[in-house]
Amino acid sequence: MSAWDERGLATRRTQPKAARDTTAYVHPAFERFLLAVETDVESRLTPDEVEDRLRRLVGSGTAETSESRARTADAPGFESQAGWAAYGYRVLRLWLSAVATTGRPGVRLQRDDIDELAVETVARALNSFRDQARQPVPEPQAAVPELKAAFLTECVRHLPYVNRSRHLTAERGSFDEFEDTDEADLVGALWDCATTERAEELRRVARDEDGEGDADELVTLTPIAVRAAVQRYPEAVAPGSIA
Repeated sequence: MSAWDERGLATRRTQPKAARDTTAYVHPAFERFLLAVETDVESRLTPDEVEDRLRRLVGSGTAETSESRARTADAPGFESQAGWAAYGYRVLRLWLSAVATTGRPGVRLQRDDIDELAVETVARALNSFRDQARQPVPEPQAAVPELKAAFLTECVRHLPYVNRSRHLTAERGSFDEFEDTDEADLVGALWDCATTERAEELRRVARDEDGEGDADELVTLTPIAVRAAVQRYPEAVAPGSIA
């Protein structure tokens, strides 16, 4: 910031309307969201993790201590992140494309919405999936269905949070609209797509994209992932989503 900008900012802060701005109303939903983010960050970012990330950022790998090198050597391999990112992005796009065609109240997804939700959800899921790995993770093509289901469970887990953030930050959406959407219940709509007569819609979308074989696997793994997410992360995915 230039000295001119700093003086202008200081001047504005001393004007009477500045005091009025500091009393602006903050919607309770926004306060709860920020508190949840702060709590999540504090619970996940340990001092060791911050130190490791900083070391990688500045490229000081040669300055690693013997203890940190031992931790790295013991960590399971996860060289296939790009493959899992591509797999997750494809599945999320299929999920959301199927959901968008169901006509469920409160669900309004455009092409840009689907891309944004898919990218951010997969990024978060990839991080949590990697952190939970206890053994080397192969490419998705070589992974057993149980491993794929575990990754898709993380995708379901993060989808409501990403959608909530999208509603909260969208200029076109009000706080009241955000609070009333209940994350547009994307998980509930996804459950319906994979478990009711509308499962054919999910199968059709997947078949058009990938062929019959992958469609069968997607229809099989999706309800498993949703159910597992509800059981493992009830604070993120409400049990009522699959009622």
